[in-house]
Amino acid sequence: MLILDAARASDFGAYGAARDTTPNLDAFARGATLFERAYSQSAWTLPSTASFLTGAYPPRRTTNHFQISATTLASLLGSAGFATAGFSENPYVTGDFGFNQGFASFREYQPWESYRRAENAYTHPDTARSIDDVIDWIRKASANGRFFAYAHLLRPHCPYDPPAPFAGRFDPVYAGQIDGSVKTLRKIDKGSLAVTDRDLMHLRALYDENLAFGDQQAGRLLAALHALTLDERTIVIVAADHGEAFREHGRMLHTYTLFEEMIHVPLMVRFPSRFGELPRRWGGVVELRSLVPTLCDALGIEPPPGGAPSLLRVLREAGSGEEFAVSRTIDKSNRPLAAVVSRRYKLIQGSRIGSTALYDLESDPGETRDIARAHRPLVLRMRAQLSGDDPDAALRAGVGPRPETRKSLRALGYVE
Repeated sequence: MLILDAARASDFGAYGAARDTTPNLDAFARGATLFERAYSQSAWTLPSTASFLTGAYPPRRTTNHFQISATTLASLLGSAGFATAGFSENPYVTGDFGFNQGFASFREYQPWESYRRAENAYTHPDTARSIDDVIDWIRKASANGRFFAYAHLLRPHCPYDPPAPFAGRFDPVYAGQIDGSVKTLRKIDKGSLAVTDRDLMHLRALYDENLAFGDQQAGRLLAALHALTLDERTIVIVAADHGEAFREHGRMLHTYTLFEEMIHVPLMVRFPSRFGELPRRWGGVVELRSLVPTLCDALGIEPPPGGAPSLLRVLREAGSGEEFAVSRTIDKSNRPLAAVVSRRYKLIQGSRIGSTALYDLESDPGETRDIARAHRPLVLRMRAQLSGDDPDAALRAGVGPRPETRKSLRALGYVE
């Protein structure tokens, strides 16, 4: 399973992007099933990743002091005899928050050298090294039996600092002063730094260059699987934990809203041919938390109770059941915010009175017109999908991160 952090679906070629951002993953998608309307269960890494690695929804309100509470996919597969290893570049996806649960080996990559150069500065970990480690582990593990590898790359997550030869690829003529540093992006998000439309175009180009580098590294991993003749023996999943905003609804970065740019994510799954002929593209609404029951279904393992449907069953039983996705986050005031997406509509529900919005994604894909007042019965039906907390939520309150992990989170703009 390969995760690209903060990778919005709209910027992948396979999802219609005009730029050549993801040639390797586009090629992979042509031999896999691409889910056109996959949704993450949150707009930031901690609750989203916890959800798709456990199959449970995140709680209504998650903070930096929560930890995984449900059984993880790695635990399920480890108990079934799989060798398990995790490789993470994101400081949320660490042992501090329980993500090492079930992994026999779990490696965390943090750019400590950048902190020695400048307090609170952040440069990305060496992703080429991370991928080298993943490939090396798979080479050894695959020779000895069944394996599960989880790789969580930080790109295209900020800072938008693409390395050569990607830097300047999509906007070589920009002459402005705006850069893709965390400090700059947070100032823009808070409204304390004014930017023009041209500046935003440049930031989007930097982000896409970050994504192109992540695609290159993903291509190296996919090529290694092919060289090891694992294509016909391995289920390969590529996804993102959430998206990224460029002021489509007033915000930069992610976390605090649940509009499409935040939670509509890429999801591509390649099943070996023994699973039969499956659709190459699937247009129905699916949740990332379906990944746990999907792998359990495919591998003959009992899934956790009360989870989402297996994507294999969804693909084989077209048109069965109502399609919807739920996502939860916190707003800027740390209040719960939730959304439910159906085939046509999206409801966004805040915690304040009057903070309900309904959008028709078919006629208004940019979510610019709130039609809640004109569709009260529909609002009530969709709101019912959001009632109450899941008693088996993916996260519970914990002790919080270590000082060194907190330093990484602060440098990435997550902790004040």
